[in-house]
Amino acid sequence: MNLFFHTLFTGCSLVALGVYLAWRSAITERAVKSFPRSKIAAIVTMTIAAAWFLYRHILHLSEADFGEHKVLIAIITVVILVMSFKFLPDFLAVRGAAILVLFYSREALDAAFMQEPESRLFMVSIVYIGIAIALYLGAWPYRLRDFLNWLYVSGRRPRILGVSMAAYGILLGALAFGY
Repeated sequence: MNLFFHTLFTGCSLVALGVYLAWRSAITERAVKSFPRSKIAAIVTMTIAAAWFLYRHILHLSEADFGEHKVLIAIITVVILVMSFKFLPDFLAVRGAAILVLFYSREALDAAFMQEPESRLFMVSIVYIGIAIALYLGAWPYRLRDFLNWLYVSGRRPRILGVSMAAYGILLGALAFGY
């Protein structure tokens, strides 16, 4: 993929999430607050993360990188995926989302690496913020629940966060067409 696509996708993702947070926060509050412990969200995010890992990282291993053990690594990955639902079910959706953010971040940063336009740094900076948040929430996923409880104490907070995210997403979208 290229820098244009990743900048545009990052911008569209921020706009979508920002509009969802800003739009009628009383209605979206229940769905947003239920995400961290949602079984369905956990299944979706963890399965996509495992599939991404298997396809993007394991399938393309060279012989020098344990390529002869692809099948074993794939089996271990699937076993860990299944066992995580049994032994670590709490906040698994948060961990799955954190994994997806980290996997996407690698792709986005690879696309921006050694590119000429300095405006790419707008995308890179939000990606690094996403990496920091994903690492933090991957280690302490219950903090997302605490943040969401704080966020929805006031009706203005989700709107301010949502509008800020959407505005930055629009900026990224505009910058993408300037490459």
